[in-house]
Amino acid sequence: MRRFLLLSILALAAAWVLFAGFVTVMAFGRPPQPLPLGTIQWLGEAGVSVDSVDRVASLRAGSSVVRARGEFYVVHARIVAPYGLRPHWSDRDVEVRTFGHSGAVGPEGAVYSVDEAAQKLEDRLTGRPGPEHEVLGASRREDLVFDLPRNVEQPGIVFKAANDPMGLLEVFLWHVWQPHRFNLRYD
Repeated sequence: MRRFLLLSILALAAAWVLFAGFVTVMAFGRPPQPLPLGTIQWLGEAGVSVDSVDRVASLRAGSSVVRARGEFYVVHARIVAPYGLRPHWSDRDVEVRTFGHSGAVGPEGAVYSVDEAAQKLEDRLTGRPGPEHEVLGASRREDLVFDLPRNVEQPGIVFKAANDPMGLLEVFLWHVWQPHRFNLRYD
């Protein structure tokens, strides 16, 4: 019985060491990189890309107008799933983070979600089915609207599932780990 208990403890310790090694390799085995526009970031059979970004002060659809508190970044993203997988899209799985350092307008690491009011208006313009939907074809364009402060330094869009599928790196390594991202400013 004592030997069984010792072997069980050793097996659990070995599993924990393997898990910690996996998390470490995932975090530090690849440096975080800004990805060029048009590059596909793959997660298994599905991928994401950013084709272009527009910066505007307001959005208009007929008589409806939504004005940005700062500046709207309209991100023209693409979800690709050419191999038969039908991914589920959620606006909660994407965010804009700032990666600026000294002298930044806002704090480094500020996080911005899709602006709901502006996104509803954009969805009316583009025919997008809403904040959560299944990607039915081999590719789907997602026009996403973020309201960012004017002169925000180094904003980058992060597709969370493609960087940290289970959310473990963010939990265990918090600020040490930096995700791959698509930069939104090139001026």
